[in-house]
Amino acid sequence: MAPSRPQAPHSGKDSSAEPPDPTPPQDAPSLAEAVLETLPGLVFVFDADDGLVWWNRALQDKTGHSAQALHGMTPATLFASADARAVREVLRSVRSGAEPTSTDASICTKQGRTIRCEFTGRRLPKAAGHDGSIVGIGREASVLDVRERELRRERDRLAALYAGLPSPVVHYEVQNGTAVVQGVNAAFEDVFGMAESEISGRSLDTFIAPDGRSGEAETLTQRAVEQGSVQAEVVRETEAGARHFRLDSVLFSGGGQPEGYAIYTDVTEQKEREQTLRDEQEALRAMYRITADQEASFAEKVRGLIDLGREYLSLPYGFLTRISGGTQRIVQASGAHPLLQPGASCPLAESYCRNTLQEDGFLAVQDAAAEGWSDDPAYETFQLGTYIGSQILVEGDLYGTFCFAASKPRTKSFTERERTFVELMTRWARYELEQRRATERLERQNERLDNFASLVTHDLRNPLNVAKGRLALARDKDDLSHLAAVDRVLDRMDQIIDDVLALTWGGQDPAPDDLSACSLLQLAETCWDHVDTAGASLHIDAPASLIAEEGRLQRLLENLFRNAIDHGGDEVTIWIGPLDDGFFVEDDGPGIPDSTRDEIFEAGYSSADEGTGLGLNIVQTIADAHGWTVAATDGHHGGARFEVRDVERPDV
Repeated sequence: MAPSRPQAPHSGKDSSAEPPDPTPPQDAPSLAEAVLETLPGLVFVFDADDGLVWWNRALQDKTGHSAQALHGMTPATLFASADARAVREVLRSVRSGAEPTSTDASICTKQGRTIRCEFTGRRLPKAAGHDGSIVGIGREASVLDVRERELRRERDRLAALYAGLPSPVVHYEVQNGTAVVQGVNAAFEDVFGMAESEISGRSLDTFIAPDGRSGEAETLTQRAVEQGSVQAEVVRETEAGARHFRLDSVLFSGGGQPEGYAIYTDVTEQKEREQTLRDEQEALRAMYRITADQEASFAEKVRGLIDLGREYLSLPYGFLTRISGGTQRIVQASGAHPLLQPGASCPLAESYCRNTLQEDGFLAVQDAAAEGWSDDPAYETFQLGTYIGSQILVEGDLYGTFCFAASKPRTKSFTERERTFVELMTRWARYELEQRRATERLERQNERLDNFASLVTHDLRNPLNVAKGRLALARDKDDLSHLAAVDRVLDRMDQIIDDVLALTWGGQDPAPDDLSACSLLQLAETCWDHVDTAGASLHIDAPASLIAEEGRLQRLLENLFRNAIDHGGDEVTIWIGPLDDGFFVEDDGPGIPDSTRDEIFEAGYSSADEGTGLGLNIVQTIADAHGWTVAATDGHHGGARFEVRDVERPDV
């Protein structure tokens, strides 16, 4: 450290005289150093390389470092490591031309303690011959100063946090038990749509507490006064309507009016998610209760699921469809739409379900008009603004769809959970229908076994006994005329065996690979050639083709032709023609009496002397195996008419 210099002597001039020009005395450097030595503050001079080149006695005394140790010290060794960077930044900033700059820093003593001070850097003028040197002034901080600066920084941080929080924040005072607004942040103004100037000095709860909740708000304010803080979930009126918030209010008092900050964190979406989850869980439990009810029929369960889906999806219409032969028919429905009622039907091309089948079996439409449905035949027919539906496949074959809809568009898109809900209903319907089909198939098989046993034990035994008797007579009397009767009996047995085989084979569900597009015209002509038609005639106006197992469809037609000839006579006329979802075969014979119409499809029923009673039962069996329906009614020509429906046609 440079030695101290003595003070300059008194000039001895008269004080009343005009003072001379302020030229520095010859010993000014010594005087400046002496002045600096007497200052209680800490003085540093750093050169252009940030090395310490001059200091005052106070610095040496405070740190306990020797002059030799201090000389050349850099901020990295003189100051605590956490503050050294800030000091270097001050030196760099001042050296580059900035105004005097300050920072809080801790000086390291020789004994390992630290001295907290405010370090201020100032640039030495170039004229002093110390280009790049910086003088630093360290003002040792008292405990009060440190606390004051910490409080200032804390207030600054709080102010920045208050202004920058994305959640609404209110600064308020409690006056006579009421929270009076002192200020709000920008987020509060945006969320609640109120400028700070509008509500400052007024009751907060008056503006944002919804009707009926002002008492709740006053109670929370009172709790904050009594407890110092409060946390609660509240509903407040915002620019976007009533919303849910988590309120965190902290109250403090500095001797005057109690004041505090209230932070409103929007939890509306969280509450909605929680409610949605509760609704979903309840809906799933309700779905289980409906589907697990062993006492309810399939139709009752479907109605229950439709009503449940309408409530869960908030849609007024729900329906189950059956699709066959290009036609959609409503099986079950709920809601007031006039075209969506049980039994109603329309071409598949005019239905929403057409698009459901085209969209991988699932379709969700939030706003039909906005999504380009305005010119679609389905929209023009049903005027549905919202639709969600899923296809039902039974053993790989299309059955129909499970759907929900509304005339008005939906305000929000369907969630993944809602889509899954509809798909679960579809899967249940598929399972139930497959189980029903399997049960019906088993029942038909058992029925065929019973019929087979009856035929074997009765219908075959009777002609066999006749044949044995005739053979015995021919042997005893050597009368060969009895052999002709035996031959007729054997033909009869052969016919019975063919019918039994047809009944057994025809009742089995055809495999998908066995189904194909069959020309009804060609099959009808082929069958006509296989039947002993005598003088009967056939008129054909059949659909182009239909999906069937060709061999069994041929047997069905042969039995219908043979039945018409057996009951209508050798001169009977037969017609075959198309229906919307199938075909018909009718004749101009005597027709079917109303009293026997319910019995003609039963095994063993026959009004002909030579019949086996299996012909129409075979027709019924083959139709059932294909998923068709067959019914007997009056023909347009006075005879019998058989209508086969629910027949699938190939896509064109």
